[in-house]
Amino acid sequence: MLTVNKILKHITKKIKINDKLFKNRIISSPISINMAREGYVTNNIINFFSNLAKSGVSMVTIGAASISEQGNDTLNGMIIGPKKYLTKLKLLSKNIKKFNSYSSIQIYHVGAQGNPIHNKQEIVGPSKYLYKNIGVECKPLSLKEIKKIKNDFVKAIIQAEDAGFDFVEIHLAHGYLLHEFLSKHFNKRKDSYGKSLFNRFRIISEILEDVFKKNPKIKGKIGFRLSANDYVKDGLNIDELKKIVKLLDKYQPAYFVITAGLYETAKFKYLDMKKGKYWNYAKKIRKITKTPIIAQGGITDLYTANNLIKNNFSELVGMAQSLIADPNLIKKTFSGNKKKIIPCLAHIKVGSCHRCRYLKQKNQTFSCITPTSWKPNSEIISKGEIKKDIKLWENLNKEIYG
Repeated sequence: MLTVNKILKHITKKIKINDKLFKNRIISSPISINMAREGYVTNNIINFFSNLAKSGVSMVTIGAASISEQGNDTLNGMIIGPKKYLTKLKLLSKNIKKFNSYSSIQIYHVGAQGNPIHNKQEIVGPSKYLYKNIGVECKPLSLKEIKKIKNDFVKAIIQAEDAGFDFVEIHLAHGYLLHEFLSKHFNKRKDSYGKSLFNRFRIISEILEDVFKKNPKIKGKIGFRLSANDYVKDGLNIDELKKIVKLLDKYQPAYFVITAGLYETAKFKYLDMKKGKYWNYAKKIRKITKTPIIAQGGITDLYTANNLIKNNFSELVGMAQSLIADPNLIKKTFSGNKKKIIPCLAHIKVGSCHRCRYLKQKNQTFSCITPTSWKPNSEIISKGEIKKDIKLWENLNKEIYG
């Protein structure tokens, strides 16, 4: 009779990325819990990500730290660029490492999908763009403003290294600013940052070249979150992503995470995630690069994760909601207590929730209706609120899936 360890041998196999030896193939996917204070890391943030590190993953990814105040999509989001944030960032990376887990911090600029109600900033993008649900047309960036944003990205990447994070993940997906430069759906520019793919990629290449010039040690430590499908006619697709991957490969990336979708195409994104299409996108990219691929999106158990590695979809797998619902999922699985794993309550009740990640209207803080999940120091979820949340997400689910 096969033991759990033998059945799950593919996700327990070690893998080396750059000079880091990963103890297994499981990472926690980036999550933004919206609990910073004026951009600063708080105790709740440290506790949340430390709890994920304690779960047994080989790497914890801190979600969406903005390069600047302008780039933030919420008043409670983390900011990484300016020096004043360094001390608290160091504390965050240090606490994750206590539990034998590597750390990666994802950085981004919200771009044209921003909402001034939530971040109190001017909304900018490569070209004019209006996301109807927000109703604010963004201002096209001038060359001078692009230079400023490039410098902000460079500072943020170097600050992540100085803070002790093992990797930096640059967000090139989900319709955020750098993705907007890559995608013709957003980028209508006619200057050196528009039209051809080479020009649309220019801002990224200039950021990377400047980083490596200022700190060559960062080579091999930058991962990228990439969109395989924007679900719009003039957006990115798997064929164009393959070309982008070839351009990125010249810069010795640490890893690629494959995802899809924009704010305006979330409906299609969730449907594809449920069908496992994200994993198929990952497999297609894996065939054309030697850079390690992280498959993610709808992976809720280690048996699914193991099969993805076994069948060459990716080198690693990213999980989020299931690890939040039951932080002991990995330990319970390997001890043979599979039946004792507490699944995400929202998945059982409504098929989807995302309150742990999408934070309703981007202006609230993290919470999870599953009783076993991590809870913030300042928040206890009542039974009444759980019922209210379930009703809310039942309605949202009907909206998304029909």
